[in-house]
Amino acid sequence: MNTNTIFKRGYIYALSILSIVPVLLTSASSTAQNRTPQPPTNPPAPTNWSQVPNTEKEFMQGCVGQQNLQPNQRRIKQNFCQCAFNAYKARYTPQLFSQINVLAVQVGQDGPRLVNLMMKPELDRCSAQTNYRP
Repeated sequence: MNTNTIFKRGYIYALSILSIVPVLLTSASSTAQNRTPQPPTNPPAPTNWSQVPNTEKEFMQGCVGQQNLQPNQRRIKQNFCQCAFNAYKARYTPQLFSQINVLAVQVGQDGPRLVNLMMKPELDRCSAQTNYRP
């Protein structure tokens, strides 16, 4: 299996995980005791990255993947993935990032290619910085 295929699988995993984030955020509701039950309301969409702390962890898990790499190769890939996530954070709000991921998952196998094309300048910069070639 070549690196490009593995990287795409990592992206698909990351995209799948991230597509769950809006569902989890909109399904949370609470009711206090001794109150009349009211219909659940959707919380406001996250507007900054500190409101979705697990997104980075899930992205990194999907991007780095579970493949068995030499420690130096794994560090290089982790650095690339961190750079890529930072590029997403700089370019998109959490809400837009989630929407893009949901649509990319709906597109299917070509979803990661579309996202990579949208982020090509940033991903090229990350490749040059980390010496990792997806």
